Amino acid sequence: MTNGSLSSYRFSFWLPLFAGLLILIPICILSGSIGLAKISGISILTLLIIAMRNWFSLARKKNNRVERIQLTTNDLFMLKQITPAFTNWSGSDQRVLIDQIGLFLAEVRFTGAWTPKLQLTVAFMSVCATWDSNYLNKQHWTLSYKEEASFYFDQAPNITYTIPTGPMLEHDLIALQNNEFIAALQKGIASLK
Repeated sequence: MTNGSLSSYRFSFWLPLFAGLLILIPICILSGSIGLAKISGISILTLLIIAMRNWFSLARKKNNRVERIQLTTNDLFMLKQITPAFTNWSGSDQRVLIDQIGLFLAEVRFTGAWTPKLQLTVAFMSVCATWDSNYLNKQHWTLSYKEEASFYFDQAPNITYTIPTGPMLEHDLIALQNNEFIAALQKGIASLK
């Protein structure tokens, strides 16, 4: 979250302020000033909310995080065409898949003659290929479209990956990860790390 620079978060200002207000609460209670203790508690809560909003905003700016793309109804319809078994997945797996596809589409740059369905197919393939691994930042990825439903990573232009044009008929995630298209992409992504 801090990305190496703590001074811009101004912890040296906020932490003593919170500590002072917290210490003030029991002192006020012992001296019989319950109203002042309540005001101190409310002040801590209000200032903490303000500080945390500032910290998260600053962290988002420093780390160049992009907001995920919200998939539309048309995107979900295309996703069901890509893998009809998607509707049989658990609700939590469906949400994770949709969120991860939105992150992929927001982070990756596409060059060439991509169609929305091809982009969604590659996003689906990538999410399935990296399902069991930790989050992988894809902001440095550039995917270039090649003729006849294939693409390559600009970081490794000598390896071409084929995009399936028909539906992927596997019924579960494990079978999808063993799909020839996704398995090849999984190896390619592992080599990019």
